[in-house]
Amino acid sequence: MQLPVSLFIGLRYSRSRKGNAFISFISLFSVAGIFLGVMALTVVSSVMNGFEGELKKRILGVIPHVVVTAADDDTERWQPALLAQPLVQQITPFLQTEALVQSPRQLTGVLLQGVTTDAIPDFMQQALLAGDWQQFAAERYVVMLGRMLAEQLQVSVGDQLRFMLPQAGSYTPMGWVPRQRLFTVAGILDTGSDVDKMLAVTNLADLSRLSGSTNAEAQWRITLTEPFAAPHLAQQLAADEKLKVQDWRQTQGKLFAAVAMEKAMMWLMLLLIVAVAAFNIVSALVMMVTDKQAEIAILKTLGMSDRKLFAVFAVQGLSNGLAGAISGAVAGILLCWQLNPLLALLGLQLAPGIALPVDIRLDQLCLILLSAVFLTLLAVWYPAKRAVSINPAEILRDE
Repeated sequence: MQLPVSLFIGLRYSRSRKGNAFISFISLFSVAGIFLGVMALTVVSSVMNGFEGELKKRILGVIPHVVVTAADDDTERWQPALLAQPLVQQITPFLQTEALVQSPRQLTGVLLQGVTTDAIPDFMQQALLAGDWQQFAAERYVVMLGRMLAEQLQVSVGDQLRFMLPQAGSYTPMGWVPRQRLFTVAGILDTGSDVDKMLAVTNLADLSRLSGSTNAEAQWRITLTEPFAAPHLAQQLAADEKLKVQDWRQTQGKLFAAVAMEKAMMWLMLLLIVAVAAFNIVSALVMMVTDKQAEIAILKTLGMSDRKLFAVFAVQGLSNGLAGAISGAVAGILLCWQLNPLLALLGLQLAPGIALPVDIRLDQLCLILLSAVFLTLLAVWYPAKRAVSINPAEILRDE
């Protein structure tokens, strides 16, 4: 099949290694720069995706995605329509309050959650380090503690703790006395995050009795298939004035905002590497245009239009950019695939038995490739425009 003349000449120029060796070196250097930049972007973005995914699983697998406070007799008005949305996984009764917990050796504040035994989040069930969920469901006034909280309190399964609710209590001749109760540790949870420092989970009925709540309002925990969609859903629910809505941003929003900011800054810095490499193509093409002035003048004399001549050098620059971008993306995917074995081989593991999380996303990979191609397009514009502006009469006058 015969190629269009602009494509044929542009590819021939890009494959040519004869003539000025310095131009070939600059072209090779620009391709290598785009290759390294795209590869680094692929690896870093995949690791950051994996890190964000682990945070989402370990923190938002325990923290409620959305909490709705509403009248107990008003559930039929809003719950059926909410459950009909594919995004909503389940709606369960829930109670969360701040409490003080006292062991024989320590006293600290915790976030005490009351959950129904038939609606314990999947990740929370998998995070059980010691103890038994069956005991948690069968016995009264038992509690599950985060691993770091248990270590701070110096307790283990079977030990007793005293929980106190400062906001719930009564006045006595001795002053304000908070409600308090002894709980037995039924298990230890290890979520692998800082949530372990403050997490305590008990049965909803036991926490309701301890708090002595007689309020006609009830709390409901809404679990979503995609936790990052919680702000949008919370905004929809907040339009109903009879509902009080909170989502995970109230407690963990700053952490995930910091992760998102770090991802954006890493992306920007590595994209600058691609930009510098792409604009090295400018130097190579400008020297190529200078070196090929006579040939350009002959092509214009033979009747080649400015648009086709522009396409010749655009094809040459784009071929270098595409070569670097595609090879860099392939190398980045292969490096991500073998990243943890390679780190283990080099002795750079985070810790024994802990793998670096990697999540390659097709949409981000396409965005990286498109960014590299776009920067290359910007880079080839000036040299191609300079080639078009050459006057054949001046160039061929002394030939």
